[in-house]
Amino acid sequence: MIIYRNFDTKIIRELIIEIGRHKYEQALQNMQVRQKPLSMKGWYLEARDGYVKLCYRYPSRYILMLMNVERFNNIPANGWERIKVER
Repeated sequence: MIIYRNFDTKIIRELIIEIGRHKYEQALQNMQVRQKPLSMKGWYLEARDGYVKLCYRYPSRYILMLMNVERFNNIPANGWERIKVER
């Protein structure tokens, strides 16, 4: 399996704006998040096996895979990094 990640905070900020406050808050509630992400520093997009997820890595190294975002318009075409291959 090949995993790609994109760390472009400008694009991710635009994507979060496109998602909207209501859907963003609802996704946090559905994931039972107690501590909301406070900065843009830990956000990234992860793509694999036909989905693109909006993810956040907390300073404690915990990774929140918040929501599938492949249906939104602000998915970048460039800037993806290949992270790992599992066989």
